[in-house]
Amino acid sequence: MENNVDVYRNMLDLAETTLEGLEHINTLIIEGRFEETVVLYTDVTSSVHEMKKALLAIWPDFDERELGIKSEKVIEAMKMMLAAYEGERDARPMEIMQFSLLPAYRRFYKTLQQELGEQCASAYHWHRLGNG
Repeated sequence: MENNVDVYRNMLDLAETTLEGLEHINTLIIEGRFEETVVLYTDVTSSVHEMKKALLAIWPDFDERELGIKSEKVIEAMKMMLAAYEGERDARPMEIMQFSLLPAYRRFYKTLQQELGEQCASAYHWHRLGNG
């Protein structure tokens, strides 16, 4: 149970760092420095992938959970952003980031905090009762 709490905390740290990365990308895009965001965007994509992989390991029913549904919205928005990186004419990076990707990720992050916070609290109480 204690190991799971460490995993949850690490995942929350990664999720927060990912949010900070997305916000930094947004700032760079606003400043007209879209090309400079490629490497950071790749890192953000990797972290979302790793979080999803870890969550699937924790909860086999992840895709049916609210968190799983919200993660799919993030992935859909990330695909739109990828289209912008690939130079598709209709893909507008600033609009995608501000109206799709950031809001979707923030909803995912908030739900992740709630879900994993509950899991950590449950593990803490389990441990306090002498079961850990």
